[in-house]
Parts: sequence; C-alpha cells; structure tokens
Amino acid sequence: MSVYLRRNRRGERRWPIRTGRSDRPVVQPPSVALRVVLVGAIAVGLIGVIVFRLWFLQILSAQQYVSQANDNRLRTVAVLAPRGTILDRSGAVMVDNRPGLAVGIRPMDVPSGQLRPLVIRLSALLRMKPAEIRREIVHQVGVPWNQVRQGLGLQYDFVTVKQDTDRRIVSYLLEHTLAYPGVEVRQNYLRDYPLGELGAHFLGQLGEISAKELTEPQFRGYTAGDVVGQSGVEYTYDKWLRGSDGSVRVEVDASGRPKKVVAGGTLPQAGDNLQLSIDTRVQRATENAVNYGINLAHANNELRADGGAAVVLDAHTGEVIAMASEPSFQPSWFVGGLSAKHWKKLNVKTTPLLDRTTQGQYALGSTFKVVDSIAGLENGVITASTTYDCTGAYTPPHTLDKAVWHCWIYPGAHGSLDLTQAIVQSCDVYFYNVGYDFYSQKGEGLEDWAKRLGMGHPTGIDLPGEVAGLVPTPEWKNAAYTRKTDPKGWRIDRLWKPGDSINLAIGQGNLEATPMQAAVTYAALANGGYLVTPHVGVRVVDSQGKLVRRLPFKQPRSLGISASTIATVQNALHEAATTPAGTSYPVFGHYPVAVAGKTGTAQVAGQGDYAWYCSYAPANDPQYVVVVMIQQGGHGGVSAAPAARMIYDSLFHVSGGQVTGAVHSD
Repeated sequence: MSVYLRRNRRGERRWPIRTGRSDRPVVQPPSVALRVVLVGAIAVGLIGVIVFRLWFLQILSAQQYVSQANDNRLRTVAVLAPRGTILDRSGAVMVDNRPGLAVGIRPMDVPSGQLRPLVIRLSALLRMKPAEIRREIVHQVGVPWNQVRQGLGLQYDFVTVKQDTDRRIVSYLLEHTLAYPGVEVRQNYLRDYPLGELGAHFLGQLGEISAKELTEPQFRGYTAGDVVGQSGVEYTYDKWLRGSDGSVRVEVDASGRPKKVVAGGTLPQAGDNLQLSIDTRVQRATENAVNYGINLAHANNELRADGGAAVVLDAHTGEVIAMASEPSFQPSWFVGGLSAKHWKKLNVKTTPLLDRTTQGQYALGSTFKVVDSIAGLENGVITASTTYDCTGAYTPPHTLDKAVWHCWIYPGAHGSLDLTQAIVQSCDVYFYNVGYDFYSQKGEGLEDWAKRLGMGHPTGIDLPGEVAGLVPTPEWKNAAYTRKTDPKGWRIDRLWKPGDSINLAIGQGNLEATPMQAAVTYAALANGGYLVTPHVGVRVVDSQGKLVRRLPFKQPRSLGISASTIATVQNALHEAATTPAGTSYPVFGHYPVAVAGKTGTAQVAGQGDYAWYCSYAPANDPQYVVVVMIQQGGHGGVSAAPAARMIYDSLFHVSGGQVTGAVHSD
C-alpha cells in the first residue's frame, strides 16, 4: 500500500490518500528540517575531508612539494672548469684553452613525441647525421633510445651534441628557440695549440670518455659525457689537468627558459698546470731534422722514405728533451670532434697517428753492435784486443748450412780488426764471429744483456701505448713457430740455429726495438752503466706557478757493467764519429762538439733499408743522447747522421749549417 497527498482545487496538500492494503499503517515522509540536517551533515563531512586534505598538503607535506616545485622552477647547470695548461721546461705554453660554444639537448625538456623530429632538424643545422646525435644521447644518458623517446629514466641531463659550434649557428638557435625545444647553448673550454703541430704525439688529444674507460681505476668517479685525455700526457696526467666543475642554480620559466641565477651554486676549480721536460726550441729543431733526413734520403734515390723518428734524452736523468715522429698531424683537428675530412687525412698508409718513438718497432741494424760489445766483454766471449779477419764475407764453421754472410762493405774487406776498429768501421764480419761465439756457448748471454740494457720490455715512459719490442730467444722461437709449414708450404724450423745468433749480433732477424729503447741503451753507455726511465712530465704547478706535486720516477739503476768495458765502447764510439775511418766521420769529423755515435742500416724484407744514428755528446762528458731513425732512408751515415747533427746544433747553439753526410756508409 502507498500513500500520497490529495490536493485541493488550489493545489494545496490537505490529507493523505491511502492506496494499497488497508491493514498496514501509513508511513509519514521525513520532515524538511530532517532533510536539511542530513544534507548539511554530508556537506560538513565533505568540507572536513577537503580541509584535512589541504592541511595535509600545506602543513604536513609542504616541504616535500616546495622541493618538487623548486626542482621544476630551479635547475642546476654545470659550470665547466678550465683544463690546466701544458708548459715546456722553461714555462712556455704548449697547450692552452680557448672559449667555445657547445650545443646540447636536455631530453626531458623536449615535448612528448617531438624528440625524433627535433634530432632531424638539429642534425641538418649542425651538419651531423641524426644517428650521431642519437648515439651521443644514448651514450651520455645511459638509457636505450626507445626509452629516451618515451621520456623514461631521464634526469635533467645536458647531452653535449657538438662541442665547438660556429657562432652563426648559435645565433640562429637563439633566435629560433621555440623551434628547438630542449636545445641549449653552453659556454665551454676547448684546447688551443699556439705552436701548431709541434709535439702532437706526446701532447695527446681529448675526447669523450668511453664505456671501457669508465671501468678503469684511473677514471673512477667520472661520468658518461666527461671529456678526458685520450692519448699522450693529456691521458697520463688527466686527473691533475681536468680540475673540478662548478654549478649554478638557475630559475626558469614554464617553458624551461632561464630567467635569473639564484644562490646555491659552487665555483669551478681550474685544473693544475703540467710542466714538461720538453725544450720547445730543441723540439722544433728535432722535428725539422727528421724531415730533413727524409728529404736527404729522397735526394739519394731512397724514394720510399716515408717517415722517421728522433729522441733526445738527458743521459743522466732520463728526461725527454725532445721526441719527434713524422709524419705528424695538427692536434687542433681533434678539438670539438674529428671531422670526416681530417679523419681521411689521418687514415692513410703512412700512419701519422703512430708515435714511432714509442710505438714503432724496428730492426736496429749495426747500432745494436754496442750491445754485442758489452755482452761479449762482460761474458768473456771476447776481449778488447780480440781480432777477426774480415774478407768481406763469412761462413759459419762446423755447420751443415754453408750460407755466406756478407759485410756491408762487400765486395771490399776490412782486414784484421780488433773490437774498437770493428765498431769504428762497423764491420759485420767481426760481429758475425761474436754472434757465433755466443751460439757456441749454448746460453743466452747476448739476449740477456739486450734485455738488461732496456730492450724487449717497455721503458716505463709516462706515455700510454708504449710497445715492448722483441729480443728473440730459443724459447721464444720454439713458442712462436707453432706450425710445421707456413701458408706457402715452406717448413718453419723452430730450432735456434747459428744463423739466429749471427743475425741478432748485427741487429737483424727477429729483433725489434723502438727508438726510445735505443736511446735508453745508449744513455746507459753514456752515463757509465745506469739504466734510466725516460719521462716527459716533471712537475705539477698551480696557476701561480707554485709547486703542487713533483712527479716521481724511478732512479737510474746500475747495470753492473765494468768501468773497462764502458771505457772501451765509449772510446770506439768517439772514434767512429771523429776519425777518418769512422762511418759518421763525414758528418762529425770537424764538429766543434765531440760526438760519440754509431750508424746503422737495418734491412727489412719487402722494404727499403732503415737508416739509424745512435749517439751522445759531448763524448768526454756526456749530457745528451740523440737517436734518429729514417724509415726506408737507406744508410745511417747518409740520412740519419746529418739529421742528428741538426739536433746537436740546437742543443749546443752551433750554427754550422746543414750537411749532406757520407756518400756511402753503414
């Protein structure tokens, strides 16, 4: 049963009308007051919830939301620290900094779905491939590209796309900011080379840190995108040169554009300066000398001469006064990223990026004969008065192999020679006999002395990438030749034969050494028998020149060579440069400073002869060691010795002019 109100003619409700069953009571509807109370209670409850929520947000969680708001309003921008300069031994600047403009992207500021077209537009403006920009973003942010496009896992990271940007491009970007959302221009510091390509190999270059480098102990604490030294002293001394970046807090508007700088940043700390042992004046003369040696080789019909190297050492400390490798390159090519044009110039057969002083391995030829002499005298294989007769050819006794070994003077002959004259005239036959005598002893006396004198292992120079070279031994040969035949079917003999020792005695065969190793060997002879550790770095100083750290290096180590042995070989090297019979007499016979040195002509299969000159001066009070190698340059006395003389001119301030060297020499 239901009840409703009957209305009168005026529409007023008067009395209820019963419908339905009559045995049930009539239900009265709630009064207006009650309904108002219910609605009011609900409203009060809702208002209470809102008030509580506001109280929770504004009181309890206020600090949290203030921080989040500041994160959106205030942004931290890194301020790059200028890298320390690199100085020569007198304090002259070799590498400095210049201001530059870097263009980058903050991926989180790019509107959703706009990153891909933005990259395409930006690549066209910067003349880069879109893939290059994508690679940089993925590498520096550390998130796969698909996630970057979706904005996943991104922080407020600035991804450097191009380090050295033309100001016209920067101006265009600043005028069209709305078309490049998330793109920013930042001031940075770029390397500057006031001396051009001088010292390019040992100075080194900078580059973005690689994933592998991030795992190395030297780069602990670095992050993706950091620019670090990749070669040379830039790599070795990166932690002192790089400094500490600072930061500024910038207030931005709703579009992410900076409005003003606010408090809360930190100042950048510039890197310390690195002082080298290099003498800029001697370095320039050394590089010119190597090129002169190459030109001399060409003038003597050695047209394949295509490179060379030279080292100048302090004979007593191992400080590198100069080191040159030719061909070279402009280190400025690497600033801001290597272009395809410059990469093409570097990726050629002559390998200009190779530092031939520490990374090139070559046969030493007759310059190795000083090692024979020291080893022979110290092991009792020969004495200073031991003589052998040179007929221009040599056949090993008591062997089935009757191969004939010729002297460099063949078809002439040197006649009967003692050790001194064998060095002076560079008689191969004499040292063939010495090599065979070492073989007959069934030991490794010659090989051991070669290693003691600095060959067959890195010298320890403070430059990355140094190679070890090779001093062949019976054990090495047995392990190296593992196949019975070579690809052409020729049998490869793994046994150490007399010919191996004979080849080694004249610096040929499998022997390989770097010019730096040769310089260390001759330094030991010059300083009385001490092995030095070559080094380029000397000290770290601050911007005011105050000493921060003196770089430690191993002290020269005595090799235990007897004084009589040292005196015998030193005297022979002096005569080789100053007496008419000497192979470098045409170059140094009348030089105002007494030089002691040895020529060398190393034969290399399929190539021209490599020209060497290893020396030190003054002969009676050695100060400097000078080693020159001209790649495929012919005889050492023809192209390498004249180049060495140019270096001595610079060291001793001699204005003797260029010489052409011997007409025919070892």
